[in-house]
Amino acid sequence: MRQLPLGRFINVASPIHDLDARTKFIGFIGMAVISFFCSTALDFSLFFLYFLILARLSNIQLKQYLRVIRSIWLLLLMIFVFQLFFTPGRILLSIGKLSITLEGVMGAFSYSARIIGAILYSALLSYTTQPLSIAKAIESLMFKFRFPKKLSADTGLVFSIALRFIPILSQEMENIVLSQKARGADFESKNLFKRLKSSLSVIIPLVVLALRKSEELAVAMDMRYYGRYERVRCSKEKFGLGEKLFALMSFLIILSIIIN
Repeated sequence: MRQLPLGRFINVASPIHDLDARTKFIGFIGMAVISFFCSTALDFSLFFLYFLILARLSNIQLKQYLRVIRSIWLLLLMIFVFQLFFTPGRILLSIGKLSITLEGVMGAFSYSARIIGAILYSALLSYTTQPLSIAKAIESLMFKFRFPKKLSADTGLVFSIALRFIPILSQEMENIVLSQKARGADFESKNLFKRLKSSLSVIIPLVVLALRKSEELAVAMDMRYYGRYERVRCSKEKFGLGEKLFALMSFLIILSIIIN
């Protein structure tokens, strides 16, 4: 069990870090969504070339992004296998009752690349934007789209807490795994029931810990009178040349994929 990289902010100086959080949120989420519309080699080339440029500008090593892919290898393997063996079409190879088709091979690589692209752009947003900035961006965007003020504030708070809890619970999970291994738990056993028993020895303490932390947070917020007074917005909106260039490039990439 590896520590999840999602929700982690890497504090380095870069042009991507300096961009307004709302612009990054719309741009990166838009790119993650448009990844599922990529279908041709040109689409994927533009999509991943744009990511490599942004990753280079973020001053974060590429291996940090590849760790995200490594953490979801089982999901990618399942998608690849199901597409490879269960897609009808022109048969390339038969293995017993299973057949590998040309459409299956193309679909396996296509669907895997789409998932990888969506995860990479999500990681780019997470690595270059502080969780509190993401929460404020969501709140600000909802407010501009005429959502009720209280709903906008509560949604931003929920996202902020969730993003902060992901790395905390991930680290706690790693500590629990090490403790259970010291007690003899075998997470790599070939026996399915032993692996299930070992997994439960991690899941149950982690759920209890999450409930305890949420209760402590609720008490702390109540002690500080959260929600009893109207919040004052002091943040200053920023939309300069960098934001305009980023928005323009993201729009052109998305448009070219849709048209193509």
